[in-house]
Amino acid sequence: MNARIAAFFREFSESRIALVSLGITLFFVACTVLAPFISPINPYDLRSIRLSDARLPPGTQQVEPVPELSIPLAARDGKARAEGVTPAGDPIVLQLVPDSDGRLALEIDARNMVVTEIRLRGLPIDASVQGARKHPIRSEWTLANPASTLHIETGPQIPANLQFSVLIKGESEGTGMTFLLGTDGYGRDMLSAIIYGIRISMIVGAAGALGAMAIGTFLGLIAAWFGGRVDSFIMRLVDFQLSIPSLMVGLLVLTMLGKGVDRIILAIILIQWTYFARTTRSVALAELRKDYVDAARCLRFSALRINLLHILPNCLPPLLVILTISIAGAITLEASLSFLGVGLPLTQPSLGMLIANGYEYMFSNMHWIAIYPGLVLLVMIVAINVVGDRLRDMFNPQLKR
Repeated sequence: MNARIAAFFREFSESRIALVSLGITLFFVACTVLAPFISPINPYDLRSIRLSDARLPPGTQQVEPVPELSIPLAARDGKARAEGVTPAGDPIVLQLVPDSDGRLALEIDARNMVVTEIRLRGLPIDASVQGARKHPIRSEWTLANPASTLHIETGPQIPANLQFSVLIKGESEGTGMTFLLGTDGYGRDMLSAIIYGIRISMIVGAAGALGAMAIGTFLGLIAAWFGGRVDSFIMRLVDFQLSIPSLMVGLLVLTMLGKGVDRIILAIILIQWTYFARTTRSVALAELRKDYVDAARCLRFSALRINLLHILPNCLPPLLVILTISIAGAITLEASLSFLGVGLPLTQPSLGMLIANGYEYMFSNMHWIAIYPGLVLLVMIVAINVVGDRLRDMFNPQLKR
């Protein structure tokens, strides 16, 4: 057995393109198995996703937003003092003193805190803040990268009683997380979403193709063994199934049953079982005419034993080739259905769903949201198809003559 396996891989490796494609396919399989361990974050965990991180370009570092600190001031004759505590626990002191007629000076003592923005809210309508931008509607003035002292113009005279709030925002700190491939419109890390998208696409493709192989092989063996009306009924059912476009069948199934991984797998099985049934029937009909089947019948073996232990092993080589190609077809079908919005929900991003989410940003210079998942899907499908073509060539006896 080991010698046969070694000879098989030796023959397979004669094609370097097929060998590279096999390595790429195994890499995607590893991503499927190890996704929770190699993914930077879990895109399914809504607690790890922030809308403030949406649409960030590749290579951007994630920053931790600093909460805004609000300190009220109640001045009498232009004098007031208030204290607060920064998010880091350091004290911050505000001192308001008259500077001249109708002018106040607000001194800010923020230790160990880099103030990036200050907003003054609640000042009189006729007041103004030097160097600040006033809100068009509200009584609010905003000053970016302020100095330690702000100058407030209150008019000809300083009001005897003045109350307003000072909102202070500090410098954001990095979390140590870098979005290597950027983020999508929901703030999810594209690299993590792609890894989990590979996982979903591979699981859906493999499960759907294996399910279709099991059902199609079973019906193909039944059609070949019984023949007659049973064979005619199954083959007419196959012809009817093949006359309907695959995408139409998938849309019909998912429209009736709803979104979900299990529904997509069911749709793939209903679409692809016909290919396995036809292939199994044609190979089984050829095997039924051979002497070893007649010998098994003379030994009074049961029909189940003859089909499973004698005929089915001889049907496996072409079925394995079709299985490999069907996996790529199933991945393409799932991506198409998800792109159309009937596949998986937004909380379970597959490659097709990621491409659909990034399509609306294609003309907004945010190409990474759709391009990277599309390239991964393209490489995956091409690699699996090349492996399937190589297996087809190896199992074709006419090419070995």
